[in-house]
Amino acid sequence: MLFTKAQGKAVMDLTTAETVGTVAACTVAPSPARIAGLRLKTRGRGHHTLDWSDVQSFGPDAVAVEEAGRLRDEKDIDPGNHAHAAHDPIRKAVLTETGLNKGTVIDIEFDEQSGRISHLLTDEEQIPGGELLGVGSYAVVVTAPQ
Repeated sequence: MLFTKAQGKAVMDLTTAETVGTVAACTVAPSPARIAGLRLKTRGRGHHTLDWSDVQSFGPDAVAVEEAGRLRDEKDIDPGNHAHAAHDPIRKAVLTETGLNKGTVIDIEFDEQSGRISHLLTDEEQIPGGELLGVGSYAVVVTAPQ
């Protein structure tokens, strides 16, 4: 699935059957490349993140979470944690470990069951998820071509 197709999906609390927010963005982690968290738009609650490990299911119409208490306020997440907003790769430059610019991330192809990233899509190419080394506040770093 492309992450742009997941944006706007409702996030449902399974204990109350209420919508607690909508998917706005994601954060990623390397080794193995995976979705670390979902950044949510929430009503009157500020900005919140749902760790991927707390996602019960990722369906065609909604994302299910066991309970709304699993949501974390973004201001309480340490910048070193992969769920922090700084690890959102969308619209960031992609640089190889040797400094070669490979474009800008425009989308992420991922498995909605496991969260594994199969490709980072840039405005220039598709980069296999296995090449992801890290995401910082400025850029996404991937392995250099051999």
